[in-house]
Amino acid sequence: MTEIGRAHSGFADLLGYKLTARGVGSAEMTLKVGPQHLNRASIPHGGVLATLLDSAAGFAAAFVDDPDQPRAVVTLSINVLFIGQARLGDTLIARGKRIGGGKSIAFAEAEITSDGKTIARAEGTFKYLGTGRAT
Repeated sequence: MTEIGRAHSGFADLLGYKLTARGVGSAEMTLKVGPQHLNRASIPHGGVLATLLDSAAGFAAAFVDDPDQPRAVVTLSINVLFIGQARLGDTLIARGKRIGGGKSIAFAEAEITSDGKTIARAEGTFKYLGTGRAT
């Protein structure tokens, strides 16, 4: 992928999540929960979950036509619902899906599951940067 569309970033490397699947209008991120991801209640911090949701939904929006030529996007807004809990050692899977939009704005949703149980959900609005593909 191009530099702007790369599946990793310094922040992704810091948290340890990875892009594990992609398709037109869809993306999947995974993260194995380590001690560095836990809050004082010994469950994954909400910020970690929000990051996974934002990344999965953002990549789904970026992969509007071709996952090998993503568009550059930034998040305009995201609404997160924390539904369940995960634990140390669990593998979190965040799946994003583009649900609409046009030339400059995209809408996407994402869900995190662990062992088949929903942990969190989000809906986001994303702005495409420029009119062409990321280079």
